[in-house]
This record gives sequence, structure tokens and C-alpha cells, in this order.
Amino acid sequence: MHGIFYDPIHDEIVVPVALGGAILTLPGDAAGDAPPKRILQGPRTGIVQPDTLFVDLEHDELIVESGDDAVLVFPRTAYGDVAPTRRIGGPNSGVSNIYGLATDSKRGCIVVANRVDTGGRESDDAILVFNRLDNGDPKPRTKIAGPHTGIIKIRQVFVDEEHGLIYATIKNNFEAYHYEDPRPSPWDPDRTGFIGVWSIDDNGDVPPRAVIKGPATGLVWPAGVAINPKNHEVYAIDSVSNALFMFKMPEFFIKPAAATAGGR
Repeated sequence: MHGIFYDPIHDEIVVPVALGGAILTLPGDAAGDAPPKRILQGPRTGIVQPDTLFVDLEHDELIVESGDDAVLVFPRTAYGDVAPTRRIGGPNSGVSNIYGLATDSKRGCIVVANRVDTGGRESDDAILVFNRLDNGDPKPRTKIAGPHTGIIKIRQVFVDEEHGLIYATIKNNFEAYHYEDPRPSPWDPDRTGFIGVWSIDDNGDVPPRAVIKGPATGLVWPAGVAINPKNHEVYAIDSVSNALFMFKMPEFFIKPAAATAGGR
């Protein structure tokens, strides 16, 4: 299992099970061999090998990575072998290997951390943003990708809905291991990963508005990110350091001052 979501409103833990092609929902107090409350699984679901998911609590929907290059949307309480209410996938969408999902309920968006294997030392990895009600093979509402973004081997995304910001973990590294020519290290030490921050409205080859990166951070291959706006904190896990990191970013969590009557 590579993903998890805790629903604090309904006190439920939601987990994608890749090898079982299923989504399990367990009670928040589950322990031991407790059975799931709901199992979403079967050919009609379109779920093949899910790795990540997100629960849109505002709209009571479950957003699932299908495991075969598509975003699937179900009612939060869906169970059994039922078809999704919406599906985003196809050549126009650009959806490929999904590593992270999030929603911005205030702006009606689904955010996808999308990875594309080009087979060489270049990247078309991207942050894809779709309208929440998109269905079929739509073009993204916006796409953040290109050399100035630094997005290489994207991992997880998290949205600060209050401020309209996307936090993304980026490995910033091409795989160096090859079966024909094995090398001693799977990454370039001069290209360590980072956490990048973009506006939900950014589009194109846009540099991040902020970056957490460098030797002092301890980050090498950041794999997951979450935020705590109340405490002005950003949390990250790193798959090389095998550690949980907490960073202070107070300026990002301060509400912009309201405009005065004079427009100032």
C-alpha cells in the first residue's frame, strides 16, 4: 500500500490496495483484524492498481488513481463493484502515471501529480489541474511543467485551499540505475529533491514561488508533503533520509490584508 487518507468528519481511514485493485474504508478506531466498513472493487469500478487517493469532504467524493492512467471519481460512500461517476483520462488529458491527487474545493479543481517516463534525461512531469466536474478526455485547465519549474520525478501534492497554493514534492533527479550498466548510486548528489510551491492559477513553465531545498533541510528524495496552516508548518517525509521533517513557513499562511474602501 502506498497511500492513505484520514477523514476527520466521518472518522474513517481510506486506503488504496494496489495488489488487490481495491479501496478499503475502515473505521477510525479499527485495530487488529477489523473488517473494513466498505470495499470498492471489481471490473465496473475501473480500479486496476491504485496507489493514491483523496477524499473531497466538501463535495462528499472519493478521487482515486485507477492504476491505468486515469482519475476516477466516486461518491464517498461507494462500495462494491460500481462504475465511477466521472473519469478523466486519454491523450488530451495528458494523464499518465499518477503519483499524487488533491482537490481545491473552493476553486472547483482536481490537482494531479503526473509523471511521464520519457526514457531519457528529460522530463515532461507536470502538475495538471482539471475542473472538478471534468469527465472524459478533457484538456487540463492548467499545466505546470517545463525546465524552469524543476519538476523531475514528481511525487505528492497538497493544496492549501485558503491561500490557493499547491505544495509538491519533487525528486529532481533522473534514475541512474540501469540493468545493463549498474551504477553505485541511484541519484545524482548534486540534484537533490525539494518541496516547491505554486499558485493554483499558475500555468506553463513557471518557477516555484517558494522552495524548501538544500543540505540544511535534510531533504534528498522528498516523497510526501502535508501542511498545518494553523501552526504555519509544512511537513515532509523523505525516502532516502527515512525521516519526517517539519518546516516553518509563516508568511505563506497569513491572510492577505483586506482592501480598504479606497481600493488600497
